[in-house]
Amino acid sequence: MHSDQELEYRHFAELDSTNDYLRSFRPLAPVTVVSADFQTKGRGQVGNTWHSDKGQNLLFSILLMPEGLKATDAFVLSQAMALSIKKVLDKYLAGVSIKWPNDIYCHDRKICGTLIENALMGKLVGRSVIGSGINVNQQTFPEGLAAPATSISLQVGGLYEPAKLLQSVMDYFMEYYRHIQRGEYDAIRKEYHEYLYLRGIKTHLQDVNGDYWGTISRVLPDGHLIVTDEAGRERRYAFKEVRFIR
Repeated sequence: MHSDQELEYRHFAELDSTNDYLRSFRPLAPVTVVSADFQTKGRGQVGNTWHSDKGQNLLFSILLMPEGLKATDAFVLSQAMALSIKKVLDKYLAGVSIKWPNDIYCHDRKICGTLIENALMGKLVGRSVIGSGINVNQQTFPEGLAAPATSISLQVGGLYEPAKLLQSVMDYFMEYYRHIQRGEYDAIRKEYHEYLYLRGIKTHLQDVNGDYWGTISRVLPDGHLIVTDEAGRERRYAFKEVRFIR
């Protein structure tokens, strides 16, 4: 468990974006957590929009000032958040996995997305804003989403309290964050691989050269994905350089 001195919580009925709110925020505690019932300009990775009905889901961002974390190791923050959310969702759902780099899937449907924005100071991460949206009670989703979506409620019925989910996520995350602050990354990276969506499974993929069949083998410490194609060659990808066709 974390102490009250470590965290400051702020909640709003509406914000343009929880990430935007924290990008220029001056923190009073080592970790600041901001949540909102609704975002007018919710954002996903690489310019995508995050869709969420008002008051139905958990929308939050956290602000960190990690000490001594190299930019080349920054992906461990993404892994820690993905693992924290997966562990909470495991209490409600079966078939939860982490789709590279940090989406959370329930079976083959997306239930959570995360956007991380790091500000560097030389070769170190000066501050990091990690924003996540977990589909909790939402019953319908827009047509044409990049990935089919689902929610806790759609999977198992009932209604759930987003604030309680947030508390559980932060309990897990702060434990991982203490390891990160001590430079202990290996266990987090190993656990992330254990839950990686489609790892070791022959998968239809598409990159700039066309589509092919390959197998996800691992994710490098800097976040690049390594896929082994049918010829046994390893292909390395940054985010958005490869697409899953499934």
